[in-house]
Amino acid sequence: MKDEKTSRRERRRRRLRNQFFAYLILIIIVVLVLTAGFFGVKGVIRYMNEYNERVNKVIEEAESGAAAEQDSEPYIPEPSESSAEDIEGYTPPVDDDPMDTLIESLLAGMTTEEMVAGLFVVTPESIPGVGTAIQAGEGTKTAVTQNPVGGFVYAPKNFKTPEQFTQMLAKTRSYSKFSFFTIVSAECGSTDYGLAATEKASGLAAADSASQAGAVAPAGYDNVSQAYTEIGSALAAYGVDMDLAPVAEIVPSDGDASLRERSFGSEAYMVCGGVGAAVQALQQTGVSAALQKFPCMENGSRTLEELQQNEFLVFDTAIQGGVDCIMVSHIQMSGITGDDTPSSLSPVIISDLLRNTLGFQGVVMTDYLDNSAITDNYSSAEAAVAAIQAGADILLAPENYQEAYEGILQAVADGTITQERIHDSIYRIYCVKYKDAIESL
Repeated sequence: MKDEKTSRRERRRRRLRNQFFAYLILIIIVVLVLTAGFFGVKGVIRYMNEYNERVNKVIEEAESGAAAEQDSEPYIPEPSESSAEDIEGYTPPVDDDPMDTLIESLLAGMTTEEMVAGLFVVTPESIPGVGTAIQAGEGTKTAVTQNPVGGFVYAPKNFKTPEQFTQMLAKTRSYSKFSFFTIVSAECGSTDYGLAATEKASGLAAADSASQAGAVAPAGYDNVSQAYTEIGSALAAYGVDMDLAPVAEIVPSDGDASLRERSFGSEAYMVCGGVGAAVQALQQTGVSAALQKFPCMENGSRTLEELQQNEFLVFDTAIQGGVDCIMVSHIQMSGITGDDTPSSLSPVIISDLLRNTLGFQGVVMTDYLDNSAITDNYSSAEAAVAAIQAGADILLAPENYQEAYEGILQAVADGTITQERIHDSIYRIYCVKYKDAIESL
């Protein structure tokens, strides 16, 4: 989206520059004609012709590049020739991308500190420093006001009743100056957040797992769609707008039992179908899917070729289907990255493979940064900086939010991370947060 916008603006600047040159030439001609008596008419004409040939050659070269671009892009009418009087009141074409206009207007008033805070998703206990959050009081209000984080991730312990949970999320949201994500993890077959009753009412057994729901394809995909429609509808009613689901893992029949229950199958085509159905159903309810986990959760010894023939097919299916967010695991893929850097902190995994190879332009979220796979080897600040440098957008639940936040600010101050890099991530995050506002127009 951003590349197309930049290209469009560049072509517009070229057209305006060329038009400016044309009128500049006209003015020069008038001046030269008026001074012809001093220099001689023939000399003036000869100079005009030579000058015009040079300028026209430059214009033709500039426009030939634009013409080549237009062969593969939508036609944008060139401004018609007009008089010098018209050029003074000329108004450049209005950008026709309403999403870009909206997001840039929202970001225009944000400080660097606010943008950096917006990259973090934390638990509701981490900022106010409470035991278990089941309501949003003055402590939450103060915390959210002073730390305008990008979202909160809730656990089953934060849910007591639908009414209590709905009220807590609504009050928390009302305290914030900026929009933020409210996130849970509710997969197919979940009994958390009151979903067991919802599934029973719809005719699905509460014990249905992803493997059971997608067991018989293609009929199984209807079960997956139904389950995630029910899940998404229930979560949306609470005020939740992102679900850390579904799982994209391909798990063999002899693989980890708990992970196998969360997977849609042991073959790529089975998981592709289940993941595609789940993402579409969930996001149609207004709840963003955060696909787990790129490039995989186990077996870090896989080669790039093995990933391309298996997991990459699943992620590509989800990306083509418009998945909003992809979570990156902490697994080490040393055979691909050449070192022991966790995938969540690796530019090879995030920027090279997920962004460039698979073409994902949505939101990239790290796995939980308070996991021992990170905390045993990195400080909160080090992990946060490394994740942003690698290409991540959302930093999920760092062990120490304040340290991680200040680490990013320091990296921006000393030039380790650029302002543009922060802007890119917050832009992608806001595109997801406000996509329904644009789609409803």
